[in-house]
Amino acid sequence: MKHYLDLVPISAKVHRKQNRMSIFCIILAVFLITTIFGMADMFIRSQIIQAKIDNGDFHITVQGITDEEAGLIKKRPDVKAAARYGVLNFNDDKGYTISDKKSIIVGADEEFVTQLQMGVINEGNFPQNDNEAMITKNAGENLGLQVGDTVTIKRPGEPELSYQISGFCNNTSKIMSEDAYGVFLTTSAFREIGDIGNSTVLADHNMVLLVQFTKAYNIQNTINRLKEDCNLSAEQISENTKLLGLLGQSSNSFMMQVYISAFVLFVLVLTAGIMMITSSLNSNVAQRTEFFGLMRCVGATPKQIMKFVRKEALNWCKVAIPIGIITGVLIIWILCALLRVLSPEFFSAMPIFGISIPSIAAGIAIGILTVLLASCSPAKKAAKVSPLAAVSGNAINLQPVRTAANTKFFKVDTALGIHHAKSSRKNFFLTITSFSLSVILFLSFSVAVTFMNHVLTPLRPWTADISVISPDNTCSIDSGLLEKLQENPAVNRAYGRMFAYDVPLMVNGIDKMTDVISYEQKQFDWADEYLLSGSVQAALDEENTGLIVYEPKSDVKVGDIVKIDIQGRTTEVKIVGMLSDCPFNNAADVETIICSENTFQNITGQSDYTIIDMQLNRNATDNEVNTIHQMVGTDVTFSDERMGNESTRGIYYCMWLFIYGFLAVIAFITVFNIINNISLSVTARVKQYGAFRAIGLSMKQLTKMIIAEALTYTISGAITGTILGLIFHKLLFGMMISYNWGDPWAIPWTELGIIVLIMFFSIIFAVYSPVKRLQKMSIVENISAQ
Repeated sequence: MKHYLDLVPISAKVHRKQNRMSIFCIILAVFLITTIFGMADMFIRSQIIQAKIDNGDFHITVQGITDEEAGLIKKRPDVKAAARYGVLNFNDDKGYTISDKKSIIVGADEEFVTQLQMGVINEGNFPQNDNEAMITKNAGENLGLQVGDTVTIKRPGEPELSYQISGFCNNTSKIMSEDAYGVFLTTSAFREIGDIGNSTVLADHNMVLLVQFTKAYNIQNTINRLKEDCNLSAEQISENTKLLGLLGQSSNSFMMQVYISAFVLFVLVLTAGIMMITSSLNSNVAQRTEFFGLMRCVGATPKQIMKFVRKEALNWCKVAIPIGIITGVLIIWILCALLRVLSPEFFSAMPIFGISIPSIAAGIAIGILTVLLASCSPAKKAAKVSPLAAVSGNAINLQPVRTAANTKFFKVDTALGIHHAKSSRKNFFLTITSFSLSVILFLSFSVAVTFMNHVLTPLRPWTADISVISPDNTCSIDSGLLEKLQENPAVNRAYGRMFAYDVPLMVNGIDKMTDVISYEQKQFDWADEYLLSGSVQAALDEENTGLIVYEPKSDVKVGDIVKIDIQGRTTEVKIVGMLSDCPFNNAADVETIICSENTFQNITGQSDYTIIDMQLNRNATDNEVNTIHQMVGTDVTFSDERMGNESTRGIYYCMWLFIYGFLAVIAFITVFNIINNISLSVTARVKQYGAFRAIGLSMKQLTKMIIAEALTYTISGAITGTILGLIFHKLLFGMMISYNWGDPWAIPWTELGIIVLIMFFSIIFAVYSPVKRLQKMSIVENISAQ
């Protein structure tokens, strides 16, 4: 041995048991960071892919420019791809149709399909001349068209347009939900429809320029250079907010609030790791004060002792960091596999065995950083050990006794436990800070649950996969069709609704308007979950009764008798219940009344449906859906919501796993941290407990002493964590929720109760192991323990 630091591996072997908990703390911190960053990375990857599919793989939209200016922008070295793009009849305002179906006309340069969109072309290719068109896959299937056939677009009051089909593109959720067709044309063919003439201004042709930059970082500086070089105003440029937000490049105020919130949460996680490791290292050093004192006796300086402690801590990283990273990667793989099982359509592109380089780098960096920061305090503490105290055997008594244990309110064993917890102010501060951070983290991340439910509405039980809708929103769908659909093997459940829109209503002498909607048994069962007052069953069983959907400004209350007038026929309906929510959106100042089918027939005289909704079996195929489509015919709107539902479901699963998975990790960290701290505290006081046993204290009294110490830490940490946690919760709630949706902040009693209960439940496990260990040791072993 040539250097005192060569003692580090020897000390590690001798104190293997004492070091085990410290190593585990580092493993846990690295695992926590790796898992969080990995889950976030995988989530962002999947969302970037979906954002590119849904909104396009472009970064900004430029409007109000000419073709010449668009060409110059396209040639810039910082622009990877750019394409002119325009759309007609998006909101069915032009009346363009193909075989009497709404048709959305898109005009674009070929780069739009090949570089700025993902997976658009299903068969064939983009139109190469003005006489060709690419149409959506559903149009080809429904109309029996092939590449090379001719498709005709009808325009009210204008000549028809005919094109040769050059290819088919994949369907979009909007196309399928509206039972519409899509058509892609070249830019010049698209401009001929508008008949604007030879204008070179994109806006004259309802077109914009979509731009994808070469580098996906520092995009805001690139945008600023583009504005300056091309003399563009801020109003001429619009960001692809979702994509830039996921890339961390958005200047949108909403995304800035999300960035700030993410940074606050990152700092909290980092602080939690530092405090957990610091607390463990402090206890570890406290157990070996005699060893450090003896090193002083043989000539080691305080500076050398500090280097020794730091190197020892870094030496633990050689084992702890790889284990933490490997464990984190395995958890990420499990979660990715689970996401693919839950929603294969949405997460099919997500690799099960994907490696997240940012998460591994973060795990290594944070592991080393937390150990270096956490070892500062214990290293200083070890350097202060007196050589005289070490050789005299009194090294364990590092803290002077300022006050005696308070026995006025507690018995001596309980008082000593409280006294032990508070005897070292620094250790007491570190421990309760470590405990309180668990509460702060749990409350802070619980805001993400509310955020998720705002930005992503989970699918309701009544959500349909397929809807058959009356084209003029009247009761014109034969009720016999419902029975045929219910018998179809691909249909899990089918249910119809009758609608009467904007019906005159009189309540308490006030004239209003209402939408009247019929429900059947299953829909009433779903409505029962949203009942605020009254009875759902009464509306189902009793004729001329109904449920009112809550509106803040509504005058209709449960128990009111309302008069509904349809075509001179007045019917009195009793309101027997109020619902908080329903599947339908109503116009401003229009009530929504839900009644049974019998009551609807009494009011309107109608017995056929306006909408028939279907929920399909999980294994239903596209061929079976096409068969259903052919059965219902072309006289109705066949709305296929499966793509939108699958997208919503996939995103929700991903966010759900990420958020709740992390909350579960925080709960686990809380349990372990309490167990670890109490165990190390007991281990550091083994000699004292041996002395107590020697003077007559029983194991029962020692157990009470340990419980009192654990409760002191936990209660103090819970109180501190609750106060600071509520502050952080309110701060994050304001930035993420109130700022965007206006929801008022309220104390999260449920989340607070869960984490506090977890903390106090952990005391049982925290006390059990140290007490059992003391019971197995003799008094002599206690006193001579190292």
